[in-house]
Parts: sequence; structure tokens; C-alpha cells
Amino acid sequence: MPKTVISREWKPGDESYYPVNDEKNSVLYIAYKKLADAEKTVIYGGRLAEYKYYDMDQLWKKL
Repeated sequence: MPKTVISREWKPGDESYYPVNDEKNSVLYIAYKKLADAEKTVIYGGRLAEYKYYDMDQLWKKL
């Protein structure tokens, strides 16, 4: 018998496993960026450096 599965990654009030693009996380990113910019011998890269979630299929389309 066919079935449908619905999955939700995040809803308000839950702990997310990636940064949700909201005001709280934007403020946090600015604070982290200031700290990171002070580190002159470290190179940050990728989605963790930008504190953003990227859908990888969308990212590949841009390459």
C-alpha cells in the first residue's frame, strides 16, 4: 500500500541543526564575524564561515 512521509526540519521553538536566517542569528553572525576578522592567521570558508545554510543542489547550479 503506498504511503506518504512528511518531514519537517525545523519549526519555531525547536532546536535547529543549522542556522535559521532570522534576526537572532543575524546578530549572532555579526558578533562571530567580528571575532573571526580579528584572527589574521586563520582562513574561514564555506557555509559554516558564513553562518548560513545552503541547499547543496541549489549551490551546484550556481557553479
